[in-house]
Amino acid sequence: MRGKAPLALMEQLVMVLVFALAAALCVQAFAVSDRISETAAARDRAVQLAQSAAEIMKSCGGDMVQAQSAAMERLGGQRSQGVWYVLYDRDWNEVSDDGSKEAAYRLEGLPDSDGGQPKGEIRVSEENGETLISLPVAWQEVNGHA
Repeated sequence: MRGKAPLALMEQLVMVLVFALAAALCVQAFAVSDRISETAAARDRAVQLAQSAAEIMKSCGGDMVQAQSAAMERLGGQRSQGVWYVLYDRDWNEVSDDGSKEAAYRLEGLPDSDGGQPKGEIRVSEENGETLISLPVAWQEVNGHA
């Protein structure tokens, strides 16, 4: 009877190690899926904001400065060196540029300087500079109206 006890203990030890390995793989899979889910949610929200900004700018007509002003009235933010931008925290709440709260995302309305038809680009990027979405926007004026 004494000869079989170490064998049973070794078998149980191997089963515990296999279970621990399977549990570690499951935890890792859940962590990766959570990260993918957060990235997808951020990209979805970025697309919504970019589309809203583009539609606001197109509906106002006029030149790029007027379009940026209209978007600034509706979505907030500020303009600096010809670029309109809004900063957001991790929960997509607008934050000010004074540094009191860390900005996680940046929505920008960038002008295109070809001098013809009013157009630009709406870009939403993360704090590390990775672009979530870049959306071209253009409109045509007919008799002074968009």
